[in-house]
Amino acid sequence: MRHRGAIIGLFAWAAAAQGAEVVFDTPSDDRWHYPYNFSPGVRATASCFGSTGDPEYTTFNDRDGIFLIAWRPDASFCGGLPPGAYDIRAVRVTLTGVACATCPTPDWIVDLTPDPWFNMDYPITDADPGQPVELFGVGFGPEYTSSTWNERSVYVGGDDAGFSGRDPFPFVFDNQGIRVHVEDNVKDQFTPTPWAVGVPLGYSPGNQTTPFPVHFDVDLSLSTERVRAYFQQQLSAGRIFLAVTSLTVTSKQAATGYPSFFTKEGIGLHPLARAPRLVLTLAASGNPDGDADRDKRDWGALADCLAGPDETPLEGGVLTAGECLCVFDFDEDEDVDLQDAAEFAVSMGPL
Repeated sequence: MRHRGAIIGLFAWAAAAQGAEVVFDTPSDDRWHYPYNFSPGVRATASCFGSTGDPEYTTFNDRDGIFLIAWRPDASFCGGLPPGAYDIRAVRVTLTGVACATCPTPDWIVDLTPDPWFNMDYPITDADPGQPVELFGVGFGPEYTSSTWNERSVYVGGDDAGFSGRDPFPFVFDNQGIRVHVEDNVKDQFTPTPWAVGVPLGYSPGNQTTPFPVHFDVDLSLSTERVRAYFQQQLSAGRIFLAVTSLTVTSKQAATGYPSFFTKEGIGLHPLARAPRLVLTLAASGNPDGDADRDKRDWGALADCLAGPDETPLEGGVLTAGECLCVFDFDEDEDVDLQDAAEFAVSMGPL
């Protein structure tokens, strides 16, 4: 992962208005979450597909081939602050679609519109060809927690031996903020709203010989801002989990027709292969204690950080130098000085 300062010089004007980009180039964990993945954590590709089109496989999850990805902030990032200390403006995930001159192309029929669940129930009645690739949050339980699961953990989910919910599982929030499994949304007869839909760039189905990027831009406003809060909580906890799924119809015998992506272990298979990439756009919150206001406690933390123009923020107070930049560098110039203090004072509440 690169600290935001690595790219500020390239995008200074745009960053000053919208926030700075923090780039996570390589996941800590990425795993093809599928019952017949016999090399979890070391497989070079992960494909996304569904099983609703075959009545013989009712014990499999509707979203059968799932790509689970987690990124862990490194020491250069201001991790571990309270969730409310992170002012997240945008989230983008970029996957690299598998294609090469000597391997099967995915032949993925691009569809950017989710279909209602009943179109995907057997028999399939989907009028428009293809299914989107969708991104969701990741929940855990009852077998695993976010701290105990890793990319080589034993698979938990439906298979030919019996039906079971996934663990970990892709989810959406309901109206009460409860996490609802979506891996079996057809069986459960509801249509989830994905957090993002994958948009491929430069992809020609059936005629693709080079890897291609697929962008997922997260709608942070979904579920009355609970999606934004999810990312704030994940940053605070130290690992960011996401699940990429699709209901693209296939069977165990199918070799093509669904999207497939490089994992971090696939780097080197092609010069254009890239690991799953996460980019967060963060603005200075001015709120290191995460309590949704700027008050005298936050002012005291800012005073401890002040070091002047072009100087590394001071340490020894409440925050480290990196945390000072993350929370108080309002003008995105890699220091905390009187200009930042003035910006803070404009919106500060009563002392």
